[in-house]
Amino acid sequence: MRILIVDDEMPARGELRYILGMIAPDAIVFEATNGIEALDLIEREPIDVVFLDINMPGMNGLTVAAQILDGPQPPLVVFATAYDDYALQAFQLAALDYVVKPFDERRLQQTVERITQTLQERALLAQRHSSLREFLHKSETPMSGLKKLWAERADEVQVLVDFQDIAWVEAEEKMVYICTAMGEKLAVRYTLKDLETRLSGNNFVRVHKGYIVNLNYIGEVVTWFSGSYVIRLTDRNRTEIPMSRRYAAQLKKETGLH
Repeated sequence: MRILIVDDEMPARGELRYILGMIAPDAIVFEATNGIEALDLIEREPIDVVFLDINMPGMNGLTVAAQILDGPQPPLVVFATAYDDYALQAFQLAALDYVVKPFDERRLQQTVERITQTLQERALLAQRHSSLREFLHKSETPMSGLKKLWAERADEVQVLVDFQDIAWVEAEEKMVYICTAMGEKLAVRYTLKDLETRLSGNNFVRVHKGYIVNLNYIGEVVTWFSGSYVIRLTDRNRTEIPMSRRYAAQLKKETGLH
């Protein structure tokens, strides 16, 4: 297990590290003193779980958690707080658990058991998804050269759309849509993860948990708040697409963006 402790107070980091060392002696533990350090470390290291202090100067724990959960395959999040009042917000942000300072060894033992169980379940789920994707890929081999997608208009008419006509793909509530340069928005029966794989190698890149963009339609990239970006497309409506900090690295790799 690879653990990251994020807290601006050294005594709190030391106390938590000491207790975790007794409960999970085989764990590899990293430390960060603020949100920026934490996000940078998560980009560099495969972290399984983050123990995240809420009350930190600058970027507080809730903001850091939102950015962590916005990334691909995010680590589990456990909030460490001196106040029970934050518990509700913690679970609204999909945190696995929260622990209250000063730390209690028995309570942390329960948290570590939840972490271990969740990581085991996540690994099993990932294995099943991988097997399913492999099966679906083999099933589509005869049509692998076809660079088109079936999509559905609002009137339920099915249309076959060429990859090159798709400006971007977006997830909205529980639906996924492909959006063309001419302004059409068509429903598809795929998840974003499915489309990320299907469109791979055809100038498409994931830029946000809810968006995939065709590189051919990117006009500008503008720096936004908290290290995020906005992509301005060259489609008819000059659409603006959000790009999260964690996905920006892939776009930089694909395009040489600085």
